[in-house]
Amino acid sequence: MQVEIKFKRTGSHSVFGNFAAGDVMRCDEALAAFYVRDGVAKYTTAPAEVVPPQAPEAEPKKRATKAK
Repeated sequence: MQVEIKFKRTGSHSVFGNFAAGDVMRCDEALAAFYVRDGVAKYTTAPAEVVPPQAPEAEPKKRATKAK
């Protein structure tokens, strides 16, 4: 999912190129979180809450019976 961020400082990225304060970029959530966490950018809108999928509940294990 794409997230929109607005840069607070000037910098560059190897794929996206140069950016300056005030520039807006749409990118994946991981890259956006990286820039926001480092204080380089801020979210223009609140990012969607990512809820990890729940693992299916395990069935109770059956005990093996010994042959007589």
